[in-house]
Amino acid sequence: MIPILFLAQLILFALGILGPWRDAPALKTTGRLPRPIRMLLSASLVLAAFVLWSRGARYAAYAQWVACGMLASFIGDLVMAKLIPLPNRLIGGMVAFGLAHALYITAYVQTGGAALVNVGLVFGVGVYALVSLGGWWFLIRNPAKALVVNLGALGYGLCIGAMAAGAFALAVALGGAFWLAALGGALFVASDFLIGVTDIRGIRIANANDWIWLTYVAGQMGIIYASALVVP
Repeated sequence: MIPILFLAQLILFALGILGPWRDAPALKTTGRLPRPIRMLLSASLVLAAFVLWSRGARYAAYAQWVACGMLASFIGDLVMAKLIPLPNRLIGGMVAFGLAHALYITAYVQTGGAALVNVGLVFGVGVYALVSLGGWWFLIRNPAKALVVNLGALGYGLCIGAMAAGAFALAVALGGAFWLAALGGALFVASDFLIGVTDIRGIRIANANDWIWLTYVAGQMGIIYASALVVP
């Protein structure tokens, strides 16, 4: 079932990018996958995560916590798509995705244990802290926005950086397929960095939403499918 879901996700994304329902270039939008396709992609990732958890294979704890994290991410996607109405969708989305990242970190800790404290963790924390703090100060922080939005973006950036650093430490500790999770963490950082730059700072990037969803979906797939490729 997992190969079928993987193929379906690739087809869905291709349809969203190439389909005739996209905005005409004359409108000069930042590009956007149609909302139904975005929600189907997110839901299919939840399904894939729970299917992998149900297998009960090696590193079942990883699959369990990742599945819970992907469910929280799905809720975040619903918030960002305005299907769950909130006074401030950015703050609501940050809370949902922050929970998702906490659950992903739990997956790494449950899987790597004490081995997670390694040179990879030190390197990952250093690099992602620099990226999160520097990126927020120079490219995301916007004095014209409410203080809670700016501080929320900083806190969320540090949270996702911690998640990505944990994924890198897990890859250093256990190697193999968990390097896919490390790549997924890095892509997740890139995706949310783009959201901060465009939605909070207001910098225009051509086809930004396409790049956001490409890196987001690829990032989630890396974290989720890492457990599918682990040798039993």
